Amino acid sequence: MDRQIAGDLQFAEQVYLRVLEEDADNPDANHLLGLVRGEQDRDSEAIALIEKAIGFNADASAFHHNIAGIYRRVGRLEEAVSEFRRAIALKSDYGEAYQGLSEMVRFGPGDPLLTQIMTQLGNADLPKNVASYFHFAAGKILDDCGQHRVAFKHYSRGNSLTERKFDNSNFQQQVKETMYAFDDRLADLVGEVGLADFSPIFVVGMPRSGTSLAEEILASHSQVEGAGELNDMKFVTRSASLVAGGLPWPLSMNQLDSAIFQNLARHYVDRVGHLLPAGKSRLVDKHPLNFQFVGLILLMFPKAKIVHTTRHPLDTCLSCFFQNFTRGQDYSFNLDSLGHFYDDYRRLTEYWQLRFPDKILELSYESMLADQRQETERLLSFCNLSFEDACLNYHNNTRKVKTASFLQVRKPLYTSSRGRWKNYMSELEPLAKIIGYPLELPVSITLGRNVLG
Repeated sequence: MDRQIAGDLQFAEQVYLRVLEEDADNPDANHLLGLVRGEQDRDSEAIALIEKAIGFNADASAFHHNIAGIYRRVGRLEEAVSEFRRAIALKSDYGEAYQGLSEMVRFGPGDPLLTQIMTQLGNADLPKNVASYFHFAAGKILDDCGQHRVAFKHYSRGNSLTERKFDNSNFQQQVKETMYAFDDRLADLVGEVGLADFSPIFVVGMPRSGTSLAEEILASHSQVEGAGELNDMKFVTRSASLVAGGLPWPLSMNQLDSAIFQNLARHYVDRVGHLLPAGKSRLVDKHPLNFQFVGLILLMFPKAKIVHTTRHPLDTCLSCFFQNFTRGQDYSFNLDSLGHFYDDYRRLTEYWQLRFPDKILELSYESMLADQRQETERLLSFCNLSFEDACLNYHNNTRKVKTASFLQVRKPLYTSSRGRWKNYMSELEPLAKIIGYPLELPVSITLGRNVLG
């Protein structure tokens, strides 16, 4: 199990297979092999294995919780809700299951789940990581019910209890070095070097800014495969550092000659090319934080398309703060850290836009809400794709969704999340100052006693 957690899926797989050779009905081995299959994107096998495990041991709360997560990402939402509830019924302090359920259901006042959560939070011996899940769940329920002040307190406590930290000064320095490294010499090479026979689409931006929506629209096109959030550009930058004698990214860029960029492009294609099925010609890499590598991407792939999704900065930041990211995004667990990260993200993406105005499409979430067809046509045209009606009906796409937007992309466009930050103006005021977004808070007038009369 430890090797599986560490990411050594091949080792873990062999262990569980050997156990099942001796005991095919072993519930734990079936369950754990199911989790491996899930990590390998073999979801049908994962579901079959965990369902088999539940058949052998229906009282194992973890089995129900983990199959709920897989049901959720493949779009079997009612079954996911049912399994989260079953996990909670079996284990009343299963904080992660409460959070999972809260993310899937719209709650009203007086829902008994909130009472259960508050009972658990009254336990002084509750481990911090478990309490964090309960606070995120409470925040979601209270936000649904319009109790915004107390909802924010729960979200703040949930974030704090994760004890996740981020080095903003290091990231700020990296942004400065990136802008310094991509000088006129490298900018002039864009379009002249790299691999011209592969034209990927990169969707970049802040998390929770509409990146999943953009990918889902594109992936609904008959010629496009949505590959999800790939980490392969990070591996490419490591290769660049090795070629540059160990210089870290982005300082390594100044040591690379024009021939290297084609090699780096081939390295990327070798890593992701198997994800493009026969009959499709375009691949979408939707890792939001690839905004750091836009210059390198354009040097590697002269025909690459960069789609930069944007959303109101306070809606974006609020949504990040309210999301308990499983991995990465450590900056989002503290409002000051989140504000400074957003400021550096904006600085770098504005730099790319100035450098390469014809290579980057800015796709506004608010504009998409205002005129879905026009913005969809603009997106497809930029990517050199013909218009298809399926791209307007992206919510009918049955592809799996692993990101935090699993529920949103299963629905037609809706406007209820637009301007959500206005419910939290006073709480967001410090962050707004960091990112330079002025807030006019409502004035409270207190009527006192007339001292003259």
